[in-house]
Amino acid sequence: MTGDRRHRMTGHRRTDDGLPPALRAVAERVRAAPDAPAVSAPGDAVTYQELWDRSSRVAQRVVHLGAGSGGRVGLHLERSSDLIAAILGVMRAGGVAVPLDVSYPRDRLRFMCDDAGVELVIGHAEPLDRLGYRRAVAGDGSMIFAALSGESPPPAGAPGDDLAYIVYTSGSTGRPKGVLYEHHNLANLIAWQIATSGCGHGDRTLQFSPASFDVIFQETLTTLGEGGTLVCCTEDERLDPQALWDLIARERVNRLFLPFVMLQSLALFAQDASPGAHPLLEILTTGEQMQIGDQIRALFDRLPGCRLVNQWGTTETHVATWHPLLADVSSWPALPPIGTPISGTRVHVCDEDGHPVPDGEVGELWIAGDCVGPGYLNLPDLTARAYVPDPVDPAVRAYRTGDLGRVGADGRLECLGREDTQVKVRGFRVELGEIEALIKSMPAVAEAVVTVAGHGAEGRRLLAYVVARPGQFDPAEAAALLRGRLPEHMVPAGIELVPSLPRTPSGKLDRRAVSALATSTYSHRS
Repeated sequence: MTGDRRHRMTGHRRTDDGLPPALRAVAERVRAAPDAPAVSAPGDAVTYQELWDRSSRVAQRVVHLGAGSGGRVGLHLERSSDLIAAILGVMRAGGVAVPLDVSYPRDRLRFMCDDAGVELVIGHAEPLDRLGYRRAVAGDGSMIFAALSGESPPPAGAPGDDLAYIVYTSGSTGRPKGVLYEHHNLANLIAWQIATSGCGHGDRTLQFSPASFDVIFQETLTTLGEGGTLVCCTEDERLDPQALWDLIARERVNRLFLPFVMLQSLALFAQDASPGAHPLLEILTTGEQMQIGDQIRALFDRLPGCRLVNQWGTTETHVATWHPLLADVSSWPALPPIGTPISGTRVHVCDEDGHPVPDGEVGELWIAGDCVGPGYLNLPDLTARAYVPDPVDPAVRAYRTGDLGRVGADGRLECLGREDTQVKVRGFRVELGEIEALIKSMPAVAEAVVTVAGHGAEGRRLLAYVVARPGQFDPAEAAALLRGRLPEHMVPAGIELVPSLPRTPSGKLDRRAVSALATSTYSHRS
């Protein structure tokens, strides 16, 4: 299955004006409307010209300190105009951004800095003290430019001046792995997102993503490239659906980029919120399988002018496919497809030998084309296993996602979950997402996850963890409903009410933590 164009193997490095291609549209907006609002936060509002000037000073300082032309620059900043200026400034300087989440523990941050060969860190004075630095110099306003203590090792096996950023994600070995993303990958994504956007000049986008999540680049450069305004939320607002709902109305937010689990929480709160005009025009979700329940339908019934878009991809590829849902909310399926590839991208459904399978058959989803980065930092063996030649055009790089999928009867791609979410219980193959979707369709449920615990053919059992409104969810009634809708082997042996589900810093469900919880629950019951 292919996108609109073939992948181009040319570099997409710098444009004639010296800017990375993803920043061209931003520079044009600065020239066209320098006094328009670019970033808005309490006590922190800047225009396009002010933001651009600040990013210029960041770029000058990065170059002066020797971290331009492929130098690795850590970004250790909360959501603010400083963070946005730092992203733009590092890219303008030719540096490689390495986002460092301020909530991460010191040891993890130091590992990331050492692994990436970070030469310079931009941050605020107090948070930077946690890491320990050899020197710090005055920066742009409240930003401080600091060098790590000791000498960082040079990165191995990574192309330098074509990299845009390195984002760290959890690794199966227990150590984070750095995902490399190049400027041509980012330029393709931003150009496609602007071309298909439901928002435009003057519209306001919530700056929801943490610095460590790759969506921040999509969120930021799309909004600024359209001439819109980024509205920053605090970390407390980001994690509180009521505060977030109030912020969206108060700040007249038009667009959200959200993990699906947060959209589900927002929808549950909105059921009890007082009705009122909300200016939302577009909500885009990615990172997790979208599941449409009664709460989601009720939310969009209250937002008749708002479009819901299902985007799918991985950290290694960012967005690879998209599927905008139609206006008729009642027609939305419980598990929407992931749709069709974005421009410059193609997706194959492959068998175990890497050969494309016929439409309708299940296989592993492989992504190829402009969205595929060069691989993992300092992990050549893992890169060789995951980044492979396209099965149709071996000159093009493809990424093996580990997700299962198929091409549906309507020609749209369906994601059927990861191979590790399809489990066997008593000899039956079970898709956990199907059970989760059914539980989430229950009126009082905000979030739900199903996992497996135990060992052996007879010892394995399904456990469900549910977040629901107090006093309005009965696990016994829920189990009875599931028994009426599912075969016996798909009904969880236990349904546990919990106040919240564990999440990663980016807001996604942390399935590893859920598995650990299930192991503990199972051992206490055995």
